[in-house]
Amino acid sequence: MRDVRQYFDLIAKLIEISPAVSAELELDQLDHKRGTVDGTLYFADGSRLEFSERIVIERARPVKRGYRYQYVRARKAVFRYDNAPHHPQLPGFPHHKHVGRKTISSSEPTFSQVLQEVMELLPATSDPAEHPPPRRSRQKTKKR
Repeated sequence: MRDVRQYFDLIAKLIEISPAVSAELELDQLDHKRGTVDGTLYFADGSRLEFSERIVIERARPVKRGYRYQYVRARKAVFRYDNAPHHPQLPGFPHHKHVGRKTISSSEPTFSQVLQEVMELLPATSDPAEHPPPRRSRQKTKKR
């Protein structure tokens, strides 16, 4: 991967093939090696995945300087992965996962792995009439 734009394209493709019914995605390219991705995916059961990544391309690989992935159902966080440096006692610091009131050690997940975990938690079928309509899809791209 030579350019952060290639990473943005990968994220957009994963969202496109996901079971999300709509998505909000903001891509901010700072230069050809650095950028941020912020988004929310909405699912038919009313749940959503909120995420943010600060990316730098190093040695042809995307490196996350900061990330947060939070899955929310019925207005409650089901889980959240992040690398905020506030749990130094955990193995794998600064990477960790919040599940309910617990904070557990975690390795750094990829966007694809988090999306897979969400998909495993989605109900097999969902009646859209039982849930509010999802927000409309939008994508913004900034280039500085």
